[in-house]
Amino acid sequence: MSLGACAAGADLTLDSRLKLWVLLPISVVMILVGVVRRYLMILLTSKVKSVPRATVTENQYISKAIAMLTNGSSLHEEAFRMRQEYLAGVLSEGKYLALKGKAAEPQNVLADPNMTEALMGMAKGNLAGYIPQTVIMWWVNYFFAGFVLMKLPFPLTMRFKEMLQSGVMTADLDARWVSSISWYFISMFGLDPVYNLLFGDEAASQSMMQQQMFVGGAVPGGPTPEALMKNYANDLTIAQHESCFDGIEDRVLQMYAA
Repeated sequence: MSLGACAAGADLTLDSRLKLWVLLPISVVMILVGVVRRYLMILLTSKVKSVPRATVTENQYISKAIAMLTNGSSLHEEAFRMRQEYLAGVLSEGKYLALKGKAAEPQNVLADPNMTEALMGMAKGNLAGYIPQTVIMWWVNYFFAGFVLMKLPFPLTMRFKEMLQSGVMTADLDARWVSSISWYFISMFGLDPVYNLLFGDEAASQSMMQQQMFVGGAVPGGPTPEALMKNYANDLTIAQHESCFDGIEDRVLQMYAA
């Protein structure tokens, strides 16, 4: 090994069998455990009862008001004014209240059986995810500790060394080399696109159904949907359209004018 190589970081020649006996088993086991965990979470998660259509519509209009107040500056001023007038009108009138004409009580999470089942399902899902990952981490650490598996094709700073070379305490090793334990952590956090490709949007749809129950102040002693709608209607009425794109043509021309 030359002095120049030492200065740039140690260069290694890896045994080709590492890919077959270390890299491939870890990757395959991680994918298979993720698939089993997904089906296990489906079996353990309680079926949440469907939310009435009126309640879904009510929550969606409250969400629209929140999105309008948060991201309204991204709209053109004419589109902002049109949506502002429409949402402020329907929210102040209570047109889409689920319990229109009745005295709605504040929603209580602890008194809602659907919410209790959803929280229990989330706890079971977290437990089903924690136990397999603990077992796999022990398996990788016990059988494959100390292996260097690959070299990334792009340069990295030394700050990535601790993250990519866990279990390999070599000071002069290039930060692009990846150890077996670090490959486990990379696979654990980077396989979500693979699972989404395999399972589609099942998890997203279940998450959307659970979120429908939280919109509208679903906390003990929280405001009623009617009060929320009136508050958001007032906020929308006084909201002003301010955007960084206003007058951008004149500012760009003035900046680059000769």
